[in-house]
Parts: sequence; structure tokens; C-alpha cells
Amino acid sequence: MKKYLPTDLIKFASRTGRWTIKKLDNSPTLYTTNLGSYLRFKVSDAKKCQITVLPNQNFLSPSQVFAFRIDEGKWQRTQASLGKIDIPLDSTLHAIEIMAAGNTDIDEVWQGNEGFAIKNIYLDRGEITAASQRPLINFIGDSITAGCWVVGNHPAADYRPETNYAGICADLLNVDSVRIAYSAGGVLRPATGGVPTADVFLGKIDDQTLWTPNHPDLNVINLGVNDRRFPLAQFIAAFDLFIQQVKLTFPHAPLAIIIPFSQTFASAIRTIATKHDCSIIETKTWHHSFTDGLHPDQAGAITEGKMLAQALQPLLPQFSVQ
Repeated sequence: MKKYLPTDLIKFASRTGRWTIKKLDNSPTLYTTNLGSYLRFKVSDAKKCQITVLPNQNFLSPSQVFAFRIDEGKWQRTQASLGKIDIPLDSTLHAIEIMAAGNTDIDEVWQGNEGFAIKNIYLDRGEITAASQRPLINFIGDSITAGCWVVGNHPAADYRPETNYAGICADLLNVDSVRIAYSAGGVLRPATGGVPTADVFLGKIDDQTLWTPNHPDLNVINLGVNDRRFPLAQFIAAFDLFIQQVKLTFPHAPLAIIIPFSQTFASAIRTIATKHDCSIIETKTWHHSFTDGLHPDQAGAITEGKMLAQALQPLLPQFSVQ
């Protein structure tokens, strides 16, 4: 049996999520505070892959959820409270993905170390190797981008970062993706779980952990809905500064700004996007369907993911939508 520790896994984890190594319960873990962070790797010559996870939710919360799939097949979901994910294989070469897929707003991810934690991966034999590199998109946003409330109103259990609009879009474009998104967050409104506003969470995984910016081929921003209670002038100033911050943080990547699905601050966002020479993704005609009037349901997420993939494809001209 071969054991892969967080120090082994971090080498390829940073491409598909905001992961760090954090010591929890006296042992190092591969750790993230972002729904939608995932690992993507190849396994060869193994009949069993076991991923050991740390149940790490707030004591008042239901179990965190991980999702996994094999060879880009159907996503399967499992509770972190089980402590492990057993994936049967057949000794041939397979691509495996595992994603942080469900938590709650009361999980103290920013100051309380209540994010998602992977302890290690075991193979009965064979080896893990890095998956081939693909273009990389950062999705920056709030609960809609993180994947909350896609199939219902039960926290954690009804979240679907794997099949929300960002997940669908990434699959269609055949790209790697990194989520930089937290529930209820905005450029003016702090997010849940103790997470601050977007200008702060852009550069940090939690209160103690800086995030070294990656090198995406494209950044996509979907923010503004949670700032709707603030005055327009205040939003314009904060959103303008945030766009400048993103462009300075990722100076070599183009930036596409989504008009919020609810059309919140649509006119102001268009003006700021034009000012900073960003692509504007119009969404008013996308035939949305929602769980609650704001969060897309699964049907809406599929539609939006397809529409977004078509809109972004010209910004990744060497690749085509599948």
C-alpha cells in the first residue's frame, strides 16, 4: 500500500483550488476554505484508492460533503463524517477528481479552522501522477459561484459546486478552475463564516494564511448581488477599486465580468467594466430558474453554464466548447 501525504498532494492541488497545508488534530492536512476546490490526478495500476478526510465542521453543522468522480463520469457525493472515501478501480489508468462540495454558513472557515481537510490518499498499489495541464480560469464570486443552494434549501447537502454554473462551464470548456468565492460575500458586504469582503478574501485562504496568486488564463467575476442594500455610489467606488485590484493581482490574464443573474447594479457594472476594458457577460436573456429567486437551481445552473461557456470561449480561442 502506498500513502500520499499533504506534502505530496499540494504539488498539483494548487492548480485546481486554493489549498494549503494546515496542521489540524496534530497532523498536517491538505486544507481549503473554498467550496469548489478540488484535486485532479491520475491513478495507474491500482484496484483501490482510499481518500482519508477529516470531519471538520462546526459542532452545530451537519457533516461537510465531498464529491468525487472517475474519468469525468457522474459525480458522487459522500459525507466527511465517514472519515474516508473508498474508490474501487480496475488497475488501468484513471483520472480521479475530489471536490470540497458542501458546508454551512456557520462553519467558521476564516478564524476557526473549520474548512475542508484531506489527511492522505492510499493506494493498494500503483501510483498517483499529476493530470495533464489544461487552461485555467479563476471564478471570483459569492454563494452563487461557490455552488450553494442548487438543489434545495438544506445547507451542505443541497450545495452543488460540482454542477453549478461555474462547474458546468469549466467542464464544457475542458479547463481547470479555481473558485475564489464565499457565501453572502460582496465588495461591501462581508461573507459568512467570518469571511471579510472580496478585497480581503482575494488574497487570503483564511485569516492566518496568505494565498499566492496563481497564473490563470482568464478571470471571471460574478459579484454585486449581496451589496444590493448599500447605496449605489458606495458600490460603484468599491467595485471599481476591486476590479483594479484583480487586474493588478493577475496582470497577464484577461478579465470578464458577469452581469449578476438578478441584474443587480447592472448599469454600474457595465460602466466600470467598460472603463477598465473588461469583457462584459450579459445574462438578462439566459432563461434563469432559481431555488429562491437569487440562487440558480440545477436546471438554471446547466443553462447558465452552457451560456457562459459560449461567452468565454472566444477569450480562450485555442479551445472549443465540447
